[in-house]
Amino acid sequence: MQENYYDSIGECECVAKLSNGLTVSVVPKHGFTKAFAILAVGYGSVDASFLCDGVSMTPPKGVAHFLEHKVFEQPDGGNALQIFAQTGASPNAFTSKEMTAYHFSCTKNLKQNLEILLSFVSTPYFTDENVEKEQGIIAQEIGMVQDRPGWCVYENLMQTMFPGSSLGDSIIGTVDSIREIDRETLFSCYRSFYRPSNMVLVVAGDIAPEEVFETAEQILGYQKLSKPEKITDLMPRDVPGTFVSKEMEVPTPIFAIGYQTAQYLNGLKEEVVADIALEFFLGTSSSLYQTLYEQGEISHDFDVDSLLHRGVCGVMISGEGKDPTAVRDAINKAAQNIDGICAREFERAKRAQYGAWVRRTDSFEMMCRTQARCYLSGYSALGFSETFESVTKDDVLEFLTRVFKNGTCTLSQVIPREAGE
Repeated sequence: MQENYYDSIGECECVAKLSNGLTVSVVPKHGFTKAFAILAVGYGSVDASFLCDGVSMTPPKGVAHFLEHKVFEQPDGGNALQIFAQTGASPNAFTSKEMTAYHFSCTKNLKQNLEILLSFVSTPYFTDENVEKEQGIIAQEIGMVQDRPGWCVYENLMQTMFPGSSLGDSIIGTVDSIREIDRETLFSCYRSFYRPSNMVLVVAGDIAPEEVFETAEQILGYQKLSKPEKITDLMPRDVPGTFVSKEMEVPTPIFAIGYQTAQYLNGLKEEVVADIALEFFLGTSSSLYQTLYEQGEISHDFDVDSLLHRGVCGVMISGEGKDPTAVRDAINKAAQNIDGICAREFERAKRAQYGAWVRRTDSFEMMCRTQARCYLSGYSALGFSETFESVTKDDVLEFLTRVFKNGTCTLSQVIPREAGE
């Protein structure tokens, strides 16, 4: 076990790599009744093809999300959600581009809930009948999300930015692709990815780290299996000036503008630099944001996020506005005029983002989710204080130039449907 002390944020983390390959991070919270735990699997929608134990597979799209649903099923016919209900815990799960995660929060019975979490994730139960039933449920889910303007804007953006890449695939798959998923497919993908060596467990609460390590090893086993080899196609696409538009029942146009480029260096510094750079360029205190807002081009729901995925670096800018093309053009024009970084504005952006990272550690859930995601990429997020100190103006300028000046731009919008249509 390794103990990491982060004096600047007042946190201590105990980390161990178990004999089965599982990475476990425990942040002891002595005296707290609240606790949070997350078990993350390195399997998401971008893992479209892989090689495991000498066998190559390209399963239908949407399997990672399908598994997230089915893993809750228990051999006795029950559901893990019902078991958690008896202990007073609040469980949930999600699937992203790069991982599937199962988690719970509780105010009592932390060890018991941890045992439930590890047990149900490690005991899959798939039958022809329950797989067929789930196909219908997910088909309904696909139908519902396709009626959501925000979902359509995002999906159309990713598909247009990354044509022919699994980054452009929907996390939940398509109605046609999930029809191809059967019991054997689920078991094959489960056995390939749901291995302790391809998982991370993060716990924050009043519990001894050794107790967490021992529980995880006892339930998940001691045998270490190799990780699957992921065959990635996450390469940036040359799609300059692309545009996609859809009419829906919305009162005001909504949009997502994407910029993407290569040369993403996996690591904490790239995340921190991206956050500072975006705060500097498009944060609520930036001159560009203020201009767009005062001109009525954007509203309060304006948002900026980095898209950092295995060798691809990107940015998504989203919101509502009367003319999304005007927003895109204003951003592009401002980007071309970037030739230096004002020291005062740089320090403002750095302080703002440092505060945002500190606030994440105040939330058990946000801290654990961030740690799980980062550990799957091979690093810890809790050392961000030192990383912030190391970031320079040149780092920020390089990021903005790489993404906004040298990257490619895509605009996805949903506009009000014409009357009578």
